[in-house]
Parts: sequence; C-alpha cells; structure tokens
Amino acid sequence: MSIAVAHLVRKANGIEPFRRFVASYGDVDAGAEHDLVLLLKGFAGDGDDTPYRELAPSAQTVHLPDTGLDLGSYSAAAHVLDHDRVCFLNSFTTLRVDGWLGKLDAALDEPAVGLAGASGSWGSHWSWLLYELGLPNVYARVFPSRQEARAALIRIAESREVTVRARGTAVAAVGALVRIPFFAGRFDAFPAPHLRTNAFLVGRDTMRSWPVGRIRGKWDAFALESGHRSLTQHVESRGRRAVVVGADGGAYAAEEWPDSDTFWQREQSNLLVADNQTEQYTQGDAQLRGFLSRFAWAERAEPGT
Repeated sequence: MSIAVAHLVRKANGIEPFRRFVASYGDVDAGAEHDLVLLLKGFAGDGDDTPYRELAPSAQTVHLPDTGLDLGSYSAAAHVLDHDRVCFLNSFTTLRVDGWLGKLDAALDEPAVGLAGASGSWGSHWSWLLYELGLPNVYARVFPSRQEARAALIRIAESREVTVRARGTAVAAVGALVRIPFFAGRFDAFPAPHLRTNAFLVGRDTMRSWPVGRIRGKWDAFALESGHRSLTQHVESRGRRAVVVGADGGAYAAEEWPDSDTFWQREQSNLLVADNQTEQYTQGDAQLRGFLSRFAWAERAEPGT
C-alpha cells in the first residue's frame, strides 16, 4: 500500500511555515513508508521555488496554480498522484508525535473506516448564522452575549489576518441575512461532525470520486469542509465512517471527539498534528479558549486553563 504525504506549500505564505514543517518532519518518525510530495502552489516556475526545494531535496513536487483554496489543490493533486493513499497536510501543519502517519494508516486499514484525520469538530456554520440572527439554538445557550461572542470572533479573524468589521449585533444580523441564500440547505445544524481538512489520510480513489466543484471563496470552502458537500459526508455516503486519530493511536468515532483531547478541548494533549488553529487555542487566554471550545463542542466544551 503506497502512501504519499502531500504537504501544501503556498508561495503567498512565505517560507517560514514551510521551515517549521520541515523541522517537525525531521524531528519525528512517520512510522510508515511514504513519499514526501510538495504541492507547490502559486510559484512562477522561474526558480522561485528553489529555496523551498533545497529544504526538502528528496521530495517530489507538483506545481499548482494559486486557485481553489486548499481543498481545490488537494483534489487536483489526487488526480495526479498514483499512490494508493494520500495524507494531505496544510501549509501550517507541524508534526507532533512519532508514528503519526503509521497511526493514521492503521486507522484507515479498518474496513469500516474511509477517512482518518488528526482533528474534527461538531461546529456548525448554519447554527452560528441562526445565532447571529438572534434565533434560538444551541449557541444561544452557550454564548449568552452576542456582543461578546462577536468580539471573540473578531479577535480570531484579526489573528488570521482576515478583515472582519467591528459591527454591532444588529448590523451583524443584517450581514447574516445576506448569507442565508448560500448557507440554507448546505449545512447541518449543530452538532455537525466533520473532520478538519488540515491533516487527513484518504484513499486516492475516494478523493478522486469526491465532487469538489468550483471553489470561489471561503463560503465554498466551509461547505466543502463541514457542509453537505464535505469529504466526511462523501465518505459516509459510501457506507464508511470518518475517525479522528489521537497521539495515543486511538481511532475515535464522531460521538467520541469531544473526549478525545485533540481539538479545542482541555489541553489538546492527544493531538497528533498541530496547525495554526490548534496553536491559536494553545496560546489563547481564557476568553478565547472558551469561545473556540464552545463553538466546536457547545455544551460539551471543557476549555483548557
């Protein structure tokens, strides 16, 4: 069973995230034979990728245009690579535990499993939209103040260099109304279990059969990660399930994710592969951790201290 570890290297991010990935890749043993493949995204092809290739000289390379966000790139790569399985890692991942790939591979060996990832969430963009509109749902129970929740969201966006206006709740509700035509019918209400697409292992043929379609922006990306068009739901429609794999090697079913200590819960002590979102939680204060944990797990949230 051949495996490719396909790491997304986006030129627009600069070289530092890639340096961190390479350092972690060298520090831990993957625990499974594989080929490292760099998905070089947005490079001009005039030698501007040389500093990156020099950091991983034995890696294979696939050049991709800077379109389609991460999932579009993964889909395109799956149609080029001929490995049986592909482990996709986004630009900000760092590997934490020896045997990380072997643990994902062992989980995917189970006949009932079609997708194995390092983290998952129950968060729902549809329920959040209803919350912004002031309608009753689970988020209204765990976020009693929409103003404070909105402030936390702005902090998160600013840390990711995304512009979100510091608007009042009434104006934010108007913005939510604008999103209804796109969001309606595309997402489940909370809980909406989905594997995060920062780090996951999947069969090449499964990835190729996933109808990604056109990705025009973040809303499309949300739908592809956590909506009805998600890879998680695609795998489940084929009669298999998605599992989160912890540093302990355990393969956790969706109902077990809040207790797996992998994402936005307690100290994330069982996390297999880190990224910018898990680090944001690790470095966050109590207010930020509380918001993130409640968005992912609502009444099951247990923010770390």
